[in-house]
Amino acid sequence: MELNQDTIEKVVDILNGLLHINNDRIAGYHLAAQEIKDEDLQIVFSTMLNESVNFAENLADYIRDMGAEPTTKGTIGGNIHQAWLNLKAAIMGNDRAAILASCEFGDSSALQTYDEALATEEIYNNEELRGVLQRQRENLENSLKIIQSISTSTQYNKAEQETLKIQ
Repeated sequence: MELNQDTIEKVVDILNGLLHINNDRIAGYHLAAQEIKDEDLQIVFSTMLNESVNFAENLADYIRDMGAEPTTKGTIGGNIHQAWLNLKAAIMGNDRAAILASCEFGDSSALQTYDEALATEEIYNNEELRGVLQRQRENLENSLKIIQSISTSTQYNKAEQETLKIQ
């Protein structure tokens, strides 16, 4: 499918937006994997870090193929960046529930951005790119489900410990 220059610019902007988000995830999960004391979370965060690195490399390749330069930065403001700043604070306090909540919020925001990208005409009409982004989105959604599952388990364990203290 041949794209005109205006469409190419729109697609590059969309892909760079997704690249920003993945760069934020890389920075956040890198920090989390290195600083967290819990081995189970180290493994999960390392896996999600690698996932984002792969996503970012894939997006950057598409951007280069369109003759543009991929961004190397994360988001400067907004919800996703704030979630990763909250993650840093939670790690310093070694608060497992807060760490998971920050990751959950960041990944939920990333999913929303993928949904917005997939809803654009420029992405929808590009079958190959749409397929790539849908697969990335599905993987992101699965990662979010893992975080939510661990978070639920953590909350349950915390409540159970509190109950035992009362008795």
